[in-house]
Amino acid sequence: MIPLNKGTSQNGRDVPQTETETRARRIDVDLARAGWSAPRRNLLEEVLLRTAEPTPEYGDVRFADYVLLDVSRNPIAVVEAKRSARDELAGKHQAAEYADAIRAKTGTDPFIYLTNGRDIQFWDRDRYPPRRVADFHSPEDLERLLHQRRYAQPLDGVTIDSRIAGRDYQVEAIRRVAEGIQAAKRRFLLVMATGTGKTRTTIALVDLLLRAKRVQRVLFLADRRELVRQAMTEFKNHLPNESLARIENGETPSARIHFATYPSMMQVYERLSVGHYDLIIADESHRSIYQRYKVPLDHFDALVLGLTATPTDYIDHDTFQLFSCDDGVPTYLYSYEQAVADGNLVNYRVLDAQTQFQIQGIQGDSLPEPLQQMARDQGVDLEELDFEGTDLERSVVNQGTNDAIVREFMTRCRKDAQGLPHKTIVFAVSHAHAKRLYESFNRLYPELQRQGLAEIIDSHMERADTLLDDFKFKSMPRVAISVDMLDTGVDVPAIQNLVFAKPVFSRVKFWQMIGRGTRLHTDLRTGETKRDFLILDHWKNFAYFQLNPEGEIDRPSEPLPVRLFRDRLTRWQLEVAQARQTDTTVRRLQAMLAALPRQSIDVRPHGDVLDQLAQAWPAPSEPTVERLSHTLAPLLRLVPGQSLDELQWRSWCERAALALLRGDAEQAERLQASIQDALRRLPESIPEIRAQRDALAFALSPGFWQHLDLPRLDDLQERFAPLMRFKVRESNQPIEINLPDRITQRHWIIYGPTGEGAFAESYREQVEAWVRRLADDHPVLAKLKRGESVSDAELDAVAATINQADLFVTADTLRQAFDAPQASLLELLRHILRQDARLPDREARVQQAFDAFIAAHPRLRANQLAFLRAVKAAVLRHGRISRAALSQPPLAHVGKVEALFAPQDIDELLALTEKIDEHAA
Repeated sequence: MIPLNKGTSQNGRDVPQTETETRARRIDVDLARAGWSAPRRNLLEEVLLRTAEPTPEYGDVRFADYVLLDVSRNPIAVVEAKRSARDELAGKHQAAEYADAIRAKTGTDPFIYLTNGRDIQFWDRDRYPPRRVADFHSPEDLERLLHQRRYAQPLDGVTIDSRIAGRDYQVEAIRRVAEGIQAAKRRFLLVMATGTGKTRTTIALVDLLLRAKRVQRVLFLADRRELVRQAMTEFKNHLPNESLARIENGETPSARIHFATYPSMMQVYERLSVGHYDLIIADESHRSIYQRYKVPLDHFDALVLGLTATPTDYIDHDTFQLFSCDDGVPTYLYSYEQAVADGNLVNYRVLDAQTQFQIQGIQGDSLPEPLQQMARDQGVDLEELDFEGTDLERSVVNQGTNDAIVREFMTRCRKDAQGLPHKTIVFAVSHAHAKRLYESFNRLYPELQRQGLAEIIDSHMERADTLLDDFKFKSMPRVAISVDMLDTGVDVPAIQNLVFAKPVFSRVKFWQMIGRGTRLHTDLRTGETKRDFLILDHWKNFAYFQLNPEGEIDRPSEPLPVRLFRDRLTRWQLEVAQARQTDTTVRRLQAMLAALPRQSIDVRPHGDVLDQLAQAWPAPSEPTVERLSHTLAPLLRLVPGQSLDELQWRSWCERAALALLRGDAEQAERLQASIQDALRRLPESIPEIRAQRDALAFALSPGFWQHLDLPRLDDLQERFAPLMRFKVRESNQPIEINLPDRITQRHWIIYGPTGEGAFAESYREQVEAWVRRLADDHPVLAKLKRGESVSDAELDAVAATINQADLFVTADTLRQAFDAPQASLLELLRHILRQDARLPDREARVQQAFDAFIAAHPRLRANQLAFLRAVKAAVLRHGRISRAALSQPPLAHVGKVEALFAPQDIDELLALTEKIDEHAA
């Protein structure tokens, strides 16, 4: 058996055993690919160096394995090589001596590489400890890194451009990352609620790093083209002097800041050097990035900043690890609840509304006779109508249900002064469903549709980007009916209605969809300010997530290439056990391993093993199969350009072979059905398929399967695998019917930091009427109505009186009903009883005062900003605070004021709070 670890193959020549062999067969090739070689006159081998500390064995003479030269032919890096069997870090001390010798002679500290041909460690001694890299940097990369090392400024001495991101929490987020960079960290994760300015915060951070000469090339990644376009527009607005370009269709235009979708970057990343970017920004950094698009992030040796609006409770552990947040704590967190409390986002109200058919389903025999006759008139067999409410828009389509949803929206939605709906997104199940909702608008409200009230905006529509721009910036359309395209990342602050016309099972996706409406907005024409927004939930999504807080449990499926490799491993074992030929199976296993991208940072450490397996396949044993299945098989997900249709076909064929080997007739019959179904969906109009007409007919005949054997299955697999790309997709057409439907169940809910209750407007009217009636008999309320002052004890008595059954009035419920999150109970009661008593705009004054304080102290650190935000919250709740309060909980939990601020700054801060309090008085 060949051991699947460091060692030799049977002929003893397959794996480099000496340092010389490793250098010749691995390291020289890697260096040349990165742009370093003797012919280019930028690489020297076996360079004699005299070290400062002689040893008895070598004296003061040393020979560096490689010295890399810059454009002026001065040493810029040294490479210390070890044979493949040794740890690449073993030469760290030795390499440091070489670098010291070069620094003593030239005055420049060279970069250091430590490698054994499998792994490469890069060491920038001035700034970072050694770190694994996917490959050697190019000459241009090292020149740029050297420039940054020489001219980079300390980040705490560079001011943040408040015109780009000036809110206190944004400034704190930037300082958290900047301080992390100063502390030699390289990966960061910002968790900021949708609408709090993640992109602007990122732009201000990029601006800071560019001006500080800490980065020169930046890559911004997002998961959809629209989000890339949106981010690029914002960068252009705030950094107009920077060169920007978009990576598309395999092209990488020249620019300082690149923008790309994750799939676009997957097409080009291998052509770019590992040091091509200094900073990578990964937008919407949740589990799918870790599962599918982690490879480019590992390929590039760059600072990496992850951005997400997903609440921390729903961020996967692997994602935290990807951004070096191993303790599950992001670099910076600004939650939705905190943003609402701070007045930086708006809360939402929910109308939970279901139609009769959604609740009861559609059963033909239980329909009223008039509806039964309508169904018969539409050519529908009543016996076919047997559906639960959850089957709507999946197995059965009822246009009347869509009409009911549209009518409910037009009746209940938030409207402007003209009576037209405010900007709205309707989340549809599918494009076909979106068309049916659109047709409902056309049929029910033709006069408004002539003005362009509602439009379908999804990936099926031509010029969808133009339609989206119209939705964002023009009066019409008001309603965007969308499938997936507008679920995440799209920034339209004017949105005041969201319609969930589909069920959602992912908690992460659910929160992203809610985030479409959370942004602050003021209508410039009317001066109207958005106080909150309305969600019409037709599929009980809120109830679902109350009952299932985590949503659907994410059970990561085994990638198809991994499953196929493991199936072939199992087949190989069975063939050996049954003394059958294994040549075909071994050849297929070797071909799958040969397709692995050898330069991937995940594949490189296994290079020796892959070389062994390519030369001589081992005999099966438990350790061998274990290593193949659990060490190498997971790497197959990294193979680029794999056809899912072809992989699925090969998987079915291999599983059919396993069923044959095991004598599992039931499994064989199921797989026969899948294989024949795939063959039937090959269109014979295509010449390549027409050429296989006879073989196709034979494979579909009973005789083929009655006398099935492994060679016949193998021929079937190879013959039709390349043709599976032509397979016609199966279309499951639902039953379509048009029966009248109506909303039969409604329930208003107030969700958010203060819980749930009645709908705010109705609740407010009831409370106002009740409190005014009480004032006729309650002496303290009567005093408030006359404008007289009351004591704390009297106010406590009033609080106990109004917190009674039915309305349960408290200061918190009043703050919510009157949209005055910082008002006191006394102020709210005065406002109810005295119509001329306006609620104070104290929050805005406090915010402005603290913004001015921060602007006057532009070099505040992240911890200082966090403490100031806590002080601001304390001032909003309690008014003036004492010097002692600065050192007591809850402020003491944020930090020790004496350690954070100089005495003079503490005095200024106290004076600020006193000034605010005096102004309020």
